[in-house]
Amino acid sequence: MDYQRYTAAGEATIATIRDLNRRKRPNILFAGLAITIECAQVGYLLDALHGPQADRVTYFGNSLEEAVSGAIRLVRQSSKVDDFRSPDSWILVVDHDGRLRDYFDPLAEGGERALARHLSFVPTAAAALAALTDRQWSAVLVLADGGEDLDELLAAAADRRIMRIVCDTRPLPPAGEWQPGRTGADVYVYGENLTDNQVPFGCYVMTPDAYRVWNNPVDAMAQTSTFAASATALTLVVNTLRDKGSVTAHQERVLTAIENDRKTRNEYFRRYVNPSAADMMEAFGLDFDFDRADGMEISLRDGRSLLDCACGTGANLRGHNLPDLDEALAAHQPDTDYVGELAEFLCERSGFDEVFPAVSGATSVENALVLARLALPDRPRIVTFSGNFSGKTITTLNVSRYGPQRSASIPGAFEPYYSDVVFVDPFSPTAARDLRSALDDPQAGLFWAELIQGTTCEIIPPELLRIVAEVKAARGFIVGVDEVLTGVWRSADTFLYHEGVLPGVVDIVTLAKPLSDMIIPVAATLARADVVADAEVTNTAAVQRLRSRYRNNLGAHIAVNALRAVDNPASHEQRRTERETLLRGLQALTATSPLIRSVEGAGAHVRIDIDRRYFPFRENTVLSEMIDQSIEDLILRRCGVILGRGRFFPPIFPPAGAMADVVERLQRGFDGFTVATVYANLLRNIAAFASFGIRRQVGALVERFAQLGKGGEVSVGDSVEVRNDLRARDQADVQLILDARDTDKDRATVEQ
Repeated sequence: MDYQRYTAAGEATIATIRDLNRRKRPNILFAGLAITIECAQVGYLLDALHGPQADRVTYFGNSLEEAVSGAIRLVRQSSKVDDFRSPDSWILVVDHDGRLRDYFDPLAEGGERALARHLSFVPTAAAALAALTDRQWSAVLVLADGGEDLDELLAAAADRRIMRIVCDTRPLPPAGEWQPGRTGADVYVYGENLTDNQVPFGCYVMTPDAYRVWNNPVDAMAQTSTFAASATALTLVVNTLRDKGSVTAHQERVLTAIENDRKTRNEYFRRYVNPSAADMMEAFGLDFDFDRADGMEISLRDGRSLLDCACGTGANLRGHNLPDLDEALAAHQPDTDYVGELAEFLCERSGFDEVFPAVSGATSVENALVLARLALPDRPRIVTFSGNFSGKTITTLNVSRYGPQRSASIPGAFEPYYSDVVFVDPFSPTAARDLRSALDDPQAGLFWAELIQGTTCEIIPPELLRIVAEVKAARGFIVGVDEVLTGVWRSADTFLYHEGVLPGVVDIVTLAKPLSDMIIPVAATLARADVVADAEVTNTAAVQRLRSRYRNNLGAHIAVNALRAVDNPASHEQRRTERETLLRGLQALTATSPLIRSVEGAGAHVRIDIDRRYFPFRENTVLSEMIDQSIEDLILRRCGVILGRGRFFPPIFPPAGAMADVVERLQRGFDGFTVATVYANLLRNIAAFASFGIRRQVGALVERFAQLGKGGEVSVGDSVEVRNDLRARDQADVQLILDARDTDKDRATVEQ
């Protein structure tokens, strides 16, 4: 099925984006971990829409498919900790039009060999009901179209303790006709239907019981992505719900309270978006009250000004809310082929032949993996490096699962993975021999890698790249490079980083973050004509689906407007000058600071490497995470500079003089910044977190007594559902929510 989801952007959508731009609303922030007004508002509305408020948690993505992948990750991790679920984690998928089967298993290889394993597809709910006894299923996932009664299937799944996921892609009906919680599922998945099919979006709404496996600091912080939860997409979700009459007058008052009051915003974010992340950020004082984002400066409502070297984790091409966007969108013509214009620009700058649209780094990598498998279907093996990170979807985790960042609180949480991936440690003494052996195997069809590893900024040794080129000439496998972080002039003076280190060898490249211009999700997969032709021989329809699945004209217009604005001699000269200023300043800081060992990376894709001799804790443990957080917290407070775990992602084309300001702030802030300072701040943070936890518990007791005083009969053993229902009923008026803030001083007195 050729599924074209996006409609032309309407006047209201264009007006909304222009308004956000003019008001300088912070948009793409901290890879989805910021406590923002828009996140709290949408989380609250989606919980309310699914029935009596029960603190359902919503996680955000950039497409229907990303949201489905998130739900599958949830199922798989649950299956590793629940005794009654098989760790094999088989999922039965009711896919009436083949859309999900085509996406997750484009080569029709079956549940054991597909890129996304252990998914079994049936066309109807009746067929799924008949298949429930075939094996021990971990979940039933239904792509609902309204044509079948799902009650019997979902009831039978519940009897067998099988997790139930309902994926609803239908256009939203008017309020009163839409009862999304009626089926009683554990997880509800939505896609671009919540933005009226105009901009990329996806989300999944989880009951408290379904969410429990992620309700901890490690997992809560690991399920995010760069573009997810952008202010643009979430504002359009609220507007879509309003247009359908699904936002009541009472809810409008709550939305206003969330916007106007920091504590109310924090509480609703905690309840409906990310409980553990909210607790940690508020306890550590990282619950920023964002006011404006303009160029490279982020202003907070308390008057503080921060220089942004990390927000968007690499999505920043030229700064926040550039004024020329307003003019460009005012001239937007729905009939203009902006996707074609963007493809022409990318091919001209890169030398590639064809562009496949995507909506995130992960979806661009998915395109790449599918193209490679289609082009060489009889050579299924993928060779990549440990430390590589290319996304968190079910397909991209196949080549990301040994990245240094922690993706789950338990090993193997998202197994099973694609069965034919070979990982080579690029920094081991035997790396050259191991890589040559892996690539020399006749089953090897794709070599895939980040050439600068995105988390650590470590550069792959040139010797290994020479081996890739040499063995490719003899064996003819496909070479794919992830340039989501390194491309678009970030890591080199060439448009793509690999042009200088692996020239004439690469067949497929992925791009994403800076194409967004910090507005809406945009990404792309670039490929050579011969690879595309070979893929079409295997399955022409599958290749056409890649061309059309994420074809969004509005996003392409925003991307091509930004790229044309910076691609001129004056802008490139300023980019180089600013980059050199930053690098010189960081090298000088390294020479004087006892904390910084070196500067890793290339171009404007760099990281200050902290000397770990002073912090000898195993990587990815809670303590090591808290040490890193303590360092970042100190840099933020002492320097007024936002970093991402020591990584610098300033605008690729920053304003003139911006990097001098960054360097000056860092040098001033690092004066007296010692190992003892880090540990002292760590102890303060731990104490704050513990105190915050006590305050939360005392607050819950105060609320319980308040409920009892109003006649609620609450016992210590009450279920979560009862407590939430009582809270929803007793706090129905927004004024009560606001009044509750005034009890904070009383609670502090009780604590003392």
